[in-house]
Amino acid sequence: MRTLLYFSLRDTATARLAQARLGDLAGTPALVAGPWFVQRDNQPVDGLPTIDVSQTTYREEAAITGMFVGAIVGALVIFRYGVSAGAGATAVAYVGAVMLGAMIGWWLCGLVGGKIGRLALWRQNAHLTSSQLLMIVSCDSRSKEALKQLINELGGVGVDEHSDLMPNFRWL
Repeated sequence: MRTLLYFSLRDTATARLAQARLGDLAGTPALVAGPWFVQRDNQPVDGLPTIDVSQTTYREEAAITGMFVGAIVGALVIFRYGVSAGAGATAVAYVGAVMLGAMIGWWLCGLVGGKIGRLALWRQNAHLTSSQLLMIVSCDSRSKEALKQLINELGGVGVDEHSDLMPNFRWL
């Protein structure tokens, strides 16, 4: 299971040191991915990798939920209005409506979820000074504790932790 860890760092020099030390710790991208950095008000940091909106919002979770809700709504529409041309046409209509509903639900809920920020990160981002940074790191369960210890040694403060519900499922 993959976990996103969020840390607050003092300054850019600490961020560069953390990036170098994480590169030594990782050994392989399967263990640790990132880190990504952002300043106050989601401004990028010069020379450091920037975050993706899905790392700080509920975009992926909302999109997955929207896919299932859209599929159910599509099936309910066909159930309510039906197709009078026969069983074959009804089956095709169900499949088409479920697929179309899932795609529309995924798209709409992904847009809405991308606007909803994680509360702990929003609070932390509001309290950051101009020199502080927010660092996000993706890791597996085996390297999580070592990663937390490393960042704490550098003076970073843990802000939040988010585990992926579907670790091998990624949107293209």
